[in-house]
Amino acid sequence: MDTHTFRILEFDKVLQMASAFAATAPGKAVIGKIRPLYRAEEIRQRIVLVAECRTLLSSGRVIGIENVGDNSPLFQKIRPAHAVLDPVELRSLLPLLYSASNLRKLRNDELCPEVGVIAAKLTTHIHIIQSIENSIDRECKVRDEASEKLLHVRKSIRHYEKKIKTALEGILQRKDLLPHLQDFYLAERNHRWVIPVKIDSKGSVPGIIHDISNTGETVYVEPYSIQGLGNDLESYRAEEKVEEYRILRSLSSLIREHLGEIEEDYSIVAEIDALCAVARFSDQMQMMPPEINNDRYVKIIKGRHPLLWRTLKHNNRERGIVPLDMEIGRDSSCMVITGSNAGGKTVALKTIGVLTLMALSGMHAPADSGSTFPVLNNIFADIGDEQSIEQSLSTFSAHITRISEILHQSSSPAMIIIDELGTGTDPEQGGALSCAILRTMKHRGLLSVVSTHLGMLKAFAHAEAGMINSAMEMAEVVEDGITRYTPTYKLIMGEPGTSHTLEIAESLGLQEDIIREARNFLTREEATIEVLISELQQKTKAADMRLKEIDDRMREIDGIRSELEGERSTMELVKKNTLSEALGEAEEIVRKAKRETEEIVRRMKKSPPSEKGKLLRDLGRIQSEIQDVKKSMAPEAMVPLDDIDEGSRVFIKTLKTHGMVSSVNKKAGKCTIVVDGKEIMVPLSRVCAPLTAPEGRDVPDAQGKERGKPSLHPSFVSLDAVHPSELNVVGQRVDPALSLTERFLNDAALSGVKQVRIIHGIGTGTLSRAIRDYLKDHPLVTALRKGNEDEGGEAVTIAEL
Repeated sequence: MDTHTFRILEFDKVLQMASAFAATAPGKAVIGKIRPLYRAEEIRQRIVLVAECRTLLSSGRVIGIENVGDNSPLFQKIRPAHAVLDPVELRSLLPLLYSASNLRKLRNDELCPEVGVIAAKLTTHIHIIQSIENSIDRECKVRDEASEKLLHVRKSIRHYEKKIKTALEGILQRKDLLPHLQDFYLAERNHRWVIPVKIDSKGSVPGIIHDISNTGETVYVEPYSIQGLGNDLESYRAEEKVEEYRILRSLSSLIREHLGEIEEDYSIVAEIDALCAVARFSDQMQMMPPEINNDRYVKIIKGRHPLLWRTLKHNNRERGIVPLDMEIGRDSSCMVITGSNAGGKTVALKTIGVLTLMALSGMHAPADSGSTFPVLNNIFADIGDEQSIEQSLSTFSAHITRISEILHQSSSPAMIIIDELGTGTDPEQGGALSCAILRTMKHRGLLSVVSTHLGMLKAFAHAEAGMINSAMEMAEVVEDGITRYTPTYKLIMGEPGTSHTLEIAESLGLQEDIIREARNFLTREEATIEVLISELQQKTKAADMRLKEIDDRMREIDGIRSELEGERSTMELVKKNTLSEALGEAEEIVRKAKRETEEIVRRMKKSPPSEKGKLLRDLGRIQSEIQDVKKSMAPEAMVPLDDIDEGSRVFIKTLKTHGMVSSVNKKAGKCTIVVDGKEIMVPLSRVCAPLTAPEGRDVPDAQGKERGKPSLHPSFVSLDAVHPSELNVVGQRVDPALSLTERFLNDAALSGVKQVRIIHGIGTGTLSRAIRDYLKDHPLVTALRKGNEDEGGEAVTIAEL
């Protein structure tokens, strides 16, 4: 891909962030060479590999990648025949061999099957690890046990060193030599054991001088008496070096024999380390696996630029980053971003570019799930001031030169990102040229995202099919009567932005007369466009607020619907249980009647004719009672709304009592009913026909007086039941609260309660005002007041009934 784009979009800096998590030098190098891939399956495969590494790391497993250095120079050194590595170089290969051995254990791991396929290619060389460990210790010295001969030689060396030291210590203790000795210690010079002798007494101690001190006052003498022992020691030391070299040459030969496999392991370890580093980087920024498509479609959901995230995190402000949402490629292939200076247009362009590069490179993207990117042949970017003094290029010339290169090299599918298109020259001609460039890119099927200040481009993007306007949002803030505009860094799709040049200049302190003069210079068309854009933005905001209100209201309605469904289910259950109890009572009456009937029939068979008349009358009485039970269990007859008029006698289902209709408001769907001399307002849906009473019996009249025996119907209840005098509607919305209040007042009035207490809280005051306004016009309420301190103050309302 275009190398200039990598530099402009700072992709290498993103890779440096990821490479900081690598454990090996070759792993860091692999990350530094990451570039976009060209096949969808290849990209998706790499995304899966990173995801598996994230899963593996999050499980707490120790992968076992050691701190492997750059072993490439060692491979080059050992490649020639007879080349020998020293102990330090041999020992430096162990981290690689350890890592390969540890990673090979992943080949059958269920958490990372695809990574396991890579790990299965590792050869590992346990025998080489053992050979190096057995021959070279941690201090990079050849071990005594590296060979039997070396062990024998070193034992001999230690034996002769001990004999020499014993002989020299005896010489140091000779009294005749005491005046000639400079000090009483043994030293080693030029691999020979010596004693310190004064310079003036060098002839007094027979021997060979091997060195002289820096001060010139001491000479180091090897006495002739130990010279033979010294020669033997030197001979063994020579044998030691020969044997050590033979061991190192053998180890080097062993490595050279398997060098190709070791280099392959080196590459695989680096690859897996790079995947794990990218996985750790992804975890730190909470990235998500991107989707890859072949439809030239880009959708970014809450995208964050890694470099901006790092900068804000360094300042403990990472939560303040404004995520980017954008979509391009389906209805429109070209996006024109407008807005004021320092509004975030360039950051938006770079975020789109760098996230696309990351996704196509098989990395996870710092964006939410659902973000998708297309497979592209290339990505071209022209961002920033590219003027060159050496090439005598102005800003405009540099931009046009770059755009010309892009258009010559680009072919679909590709993405083009251009910052400040059309600037640096006459606005009218620059705008015309920019429109032609955008149309050319659209006709070639290229995805393009550009930023500009030119009004002509805004109008062109609005009118041209396949193009879309977008704007960096500016928040309007009024301080001390002065309107200021501050950037929110939020990209708004579907509408153009305004530069707010004059407003920003005014807020920065430029004199009012200059601002006023500048407005006079604006052409009518330019001023009109700016006004239209501002009005469009205001209407869009108003529409968004209205949609939010509608969404809130819909959620409220859903809540009420759920509540009503719950109440309906409860009522159905109560009805079912009540009916079950009534049926049980009726069945018991029928069973009793059956037993009595059987008894009467038995007695009639045995009784004289004079007593049979009385028994027949008893039998008739029992049959009448059974008929009464049947009638009492008949279903309630629902009365059509049109048949409910003033003076109608009805049954109120919710209160389970009868009353007389005094007035009907069919428009509101309610009626006023007199019960026990009190008027209550009831929805028509809660009213049905009066219950059918058994023969010879009457249901209660409007005054609640019973003219006969009570019906067996289970719905009859006493109006003298105790009713609570307090209602709590805190937290309710206005409509549900007023509905609860209406039912509460009706029930309280029927129960004879004279004063009620409604708890509504204080909050914003909306609920309390609504309830008090409702109570003022309610026919049952004679007076109302707020509660005193003991009763709850402003949080409650007291109503007299």
